[in-house]
Amino acid sequence: MKKIFGGLLKYLRKISIKTKLVLLLTTQILIPLVLVGFLSYKNSEGIIKENSTDYSRDILHMIRLRLDDYLENLVQISQDLLYEDKIYEVLKTNGNIQDPLKVYEIQNSVNSHLKMMVISRPEIRAICVYANDGRIFFQDDNTREAGSQYGIPYEKMLEQARSKKGKPSLYVVSDGSNRAQDVYMIRQINDRDDFFELGLLIMHVRKELFDEVYQGLTGNLENIMILSPDMELIASRDAVNPDVMANLLNGGISGYMGEKIDEKAGMFISYITQELTGWKIVSYVSLDVLYRDANTLKNNIIMLCIVAVVVLSAVTMVIAMNILKPINKLVNGMKKVQAGESNVQIEVDREDELGFLQKTFNEMSGEIHHLVNWVYREQLTRKEAELKALQSQINPHFLFNTLEAINWMAQLNNVPEISNTVSDLSDLMEASIGRDDRLITLEEEFQYADKYISLQKRRFGDKIELIKNVQPDVLDIKIPRLLIQPLIENAVYHGIERNRGRGTITLNAYKDRKGCLCVEVLDNGAGMEPEELEALNARLTLDNNAYFRDLGGKKRKSIGIENVNRRIKLFYGEQYGLKMESRVGEFTKATIRIPCEVNMDGREGFYVQGSDSR
Repeated sequence: MKKIFGGLLKYLRKISIKTKLVLLLTTQILIPLVLVGFLSYKNSEGIIKENSTDYSRDILHMIRLRLDDYLENLVQISQDLLYEDKIYEVLKTNGNIQDPLKVYEIQNSVNSHLKMMVISRPEIRAICVYANDGRIFFQDDNTREAGSQYGIPYEKMLEQARSKKGKPSLYVVSDGSNRAQDVYMIRQINDRDDFFELGLLIMHVRKELFDEVYQGLTGNLENIMILSPDMELIASRDAVNPDVMANLLNGGISGYMGEKIDEKAGMFISYITQELTGWKIVSYVSLDVLYRDANTLKNNIIMLCIVAVVVLSAVTMVIAMNILKPINKLVNGMKKVQAGESNVQIEVDREDELGFLQKTFNEMSGEIHHLVNWVYREQLTRKEAELKALQSQINPHFLFNTLEAINWMAQLNNVPEISNTVSDLSDLMEASIGRDDRLITLEEEFQYADKYISLQKRRFGDKIELIKNVQPDVLDIKIPRLLIQPLIENAVYHGIERNRGRGTITLNAYKDRKGCLCVEVLDNGAGMEPEELEALNARLTLDNNAYFRDLGGKKRKSIGIENVNRRIKLFYGEQYGLKMESRVGEFTKATIRIPCEVNMDGREGFYVQGSDSR
């Protein structure tokens, strides 16, 4: 993963800004657009599917309620027939009446009542009362669909009615192809007193009336079926899909109610069970119709995304080119400058940040042109001045040789004071010119201090004294040349020289708690005023940029101290430097704090000696 990310970053660094802008803006457009479109589609699709499922479930409940009402009406008709006294009396006689006329009257009365019931009830095609002794009372509506009393399977119906123990049930006669040919409501007739079986009530139901339970329903329901517990088709709104029927025959539905998707038939199937009969009310709709609204929404979202991408891409290109055009102008101008053309100017045609860059480039180009010409003239003038200066320059080697000659002359004439003075001065001058290593040990630096004090004693005599308190482990630490001597020189001229009494300079060197080298130069001279001390320390705390910007200001004091402090900051860093402490009439102390080790890679030494001014 890290390699992939690194490779991607490497690729992004290589491509042009134009490509980066187009990729950035396009990504910012496409990702939110695709996410919003996808989430909107998924949410809408789920809502549409849920609404379709709820609608299908509501329709099935409505059909079931209609079917319940229709079957409840049939149950009520059967109940009325059971309590009909004439029918009850006929069944009770069990054929024991010998009078033919009486038998005829009873049969005629029963048939008349059955006939009247058939005629008054359009949902019934025929009514049959089957007695246990084999007598049959049958009346129909005089239509071919009513059939005859001889085609009724009495034994099977009687067996089913007995299993229901007096409760009504529906008996379906199939045509041999899993389609209901006739539907009967059957009910066992029992004795009112001892509940012995007297016979069987059979009502031939008008099957076409089952179609009325789903009449007037609209919506996405392509088909509705009513199936018996044996999966026999009772009624159907339209032609039955054979794939759906095959799925149902293979146990595709079970339980009281439910929904399923038949991928093979491409149908959404939902069903519910009618409690009295156990019939399944099944509705199914093709997935194309069910998802039609969702697909329409999906197509609209896709078209909207395409249009939005095209429009926003065009806007992106316009914005990208508007940004890149001035950048390309700047790049071309810089290439011309790089190729050596002078005073290159580009057209400024805008007021934004890029316009500011164009104006700045024109100003920079003009300034470069001016500086090149000015530096060229200055270099010619400087070369001429250097030639003249070289003609009158004193060779430092000539000066050293002259001092050495004076030294030998003093020794030959037995004047050791002059010889020692010249030797110390020669060593100090050699240190100032710095023809040896740039870094010297602290011990060597203290030797220069000793030579300087030796020179000053020629002037002040015993009035001046140098005391050194040095930890032995700091003598080998290397520091820039002439870092301590300017502070001692400063102590002599601004401290000891103004003091009428004996002057003492104390030199302390040690390591502090943080492992840094601390060197203190303490004199018992006149000291400094608090305002002067505060101003001096404020200048010592300036960083390099602020210090060099201030060089062109008013005349400065303490040049030697400031130069030492600046050399330390340039050499070791801004966190190190020089700090002054003083009290008027008592003392002045300069404290140097530097690291014990320093990395010399890329550093330059700054060898500024002290001056006679604080």
